[in-house]
Amino acid sequence: MSDLLHKKLGKLGAEVVSKEDEKKLLALFHDGELEYGLKKELYSLLEKMDDAAMDQKESRARFERLWKKVQQSEDKKEVRKLPRMHWYVAAAMLLLGLLIGNLLQLKAPEIKSETTYYTAIAPKGSISQSVLPDGTIIFLNSGSELKYATDMSQTKREVYLNGEAWFDVQHSEEIPFLVHTDQYDVKVMGTEFNVKAYPEDQEVVTTLEEGSIQVMSTSKLKLEHNIELVPGEQLVYHKSKKTVQVKDVKSQLFSSWKDNKLIFINMSLGELITLLERKYGVDITVQDPQLLKHHYDGTIRNETIIEVLDILQKTLPINYVINDQKVIITKK
Repeated sequence: MSDLLHKKLGKLGAEVVSKEDEKKLLALFHDGELEYGLKKELYSLLEKMDDAAMDQKESRARFERLWKKVQQSEDKKEVRKLPRMHWYVAAAMLLLGLLIGNLLQLKAPEIKSETTYYTAIAPKGSISQSVLPDGTIIFLNSGSELKYATDMSQTKREVYLNGEAWFDVQHSEEIPFLVHTDQYDVKVMGTEFNVKAYPEDQEVVTTLEEGSIQVMSTSKLKLEHNIELVPGEQLVYHKSKKTVQVKDVKSQLFSSWKDNKLIFINMSLGELITLLERKYGVDITVQDPQLLKHHYDGTIRNETIIEVLDILQKTLPINYVINDQKVIITKK
């Protein structure tokens, strides 16, 4: 992508556009059949712009030509009034809408295409943010995957989580939002919550920040009834013990990772090592299993893995060495 295009996209991001319209525009790019064409049209429009700001009269004329083209299209759909914004943001949205209409007209109405899925991934050592087709915002923690249908906003809203994610779900009375984990399902109408469901972990943890959610049975976990959580509550399911516990917590502590900050209280060294491996994408080996019983309180913000290990070495009876990009922890 050229420097000029980066510059123009930066200008787009600087414009005053409502959060709702921004979500709708971003969601268009999740359609597997349209994504390439949409991006191509948008990039083509942006690359044709001059570096200097367009003359207001010329800008309005271009906008009017695009507007007439949409009105004359065979789609004949009602066009909603666009919010006030710079002309090229509006023009880009119009081009995207026009392209969608033209492509949809090529499809035979009697043929139903199979559902296509999109997978969002956060590799080890990184955190990713995405906007789902229905406008829901998600943060994926390191080593996590989230699969969802590209048409989820039009039919049903379901995602399949492998790992940890924080959700800000768009409210919908008609179409509830479902999060499927390998142990239980979480049903929401619109809220903010965190789900931690790594397959290698013994616990599946759901923490509610705002709104309300229901934890529901699956083939692997049969509950007597759906468990509804209120803000500040956390549900913990232990896989091997097959126990379900609901407790009061400071919910923000369990989603601080999305702000690149990790807060842990009375965490065992074994749990902390798992957290560090995911955050920094490293392999850590502990030679003495007794060391895993030590507990630690702390906060990790922008420290490197070496800085974190140095702090642990000063406060716990451990030493560490790095051998072939692997961290080996021994007893001091």
